[in-house]
Amino acid sequence: MTCRELFDAAVRAVAENGTEACTEDYEERATYLLATFLHESATLDAIYRSANGLGSGTEPPDGVCIPLEKDFPLSDAFAPAAVYYLSAMLVLDENEEMSERFFALYSDRLSALRASLPARKERIKDCYPDPA
Repeated sequence: MTCRELFDAAVRAVAENGTEACTEDYEERATYLLATFLHESATLDAIYRSANGLGSGTEPPDGVCIPLEKDFPLSDAFAPAAVYYLSAMLVLDENEEMSERFFALYSDRLSALRASLPARKERIKDCYPDPA
């Protein structure tokens, strides 16, 4: 799946007709918004991949944007959350209520992914040294 496919899904979700004139601004902003999503979700994706035996995957882009022609580097399970995030951010200035609904869907999707992960044993940091 490519980032362009996610962008097209987000444009359809916000009920734009997809003509070049109405999506030119969206397309330009989407490259930065998707890169932000990828950077914010990379750690959770690594945990998800490890828990599900999916291998290491692809690293998110180094820069602040990702070309829409690139493959989506996270697990497929993150695609719906990416579409919701992108939809929310694209309409944030024009329709705050719609943006909030999409952002809630994005948050719910990431919460569901986190909740689906098994617990794992980890060391904890002792923040309270022994007062001897």
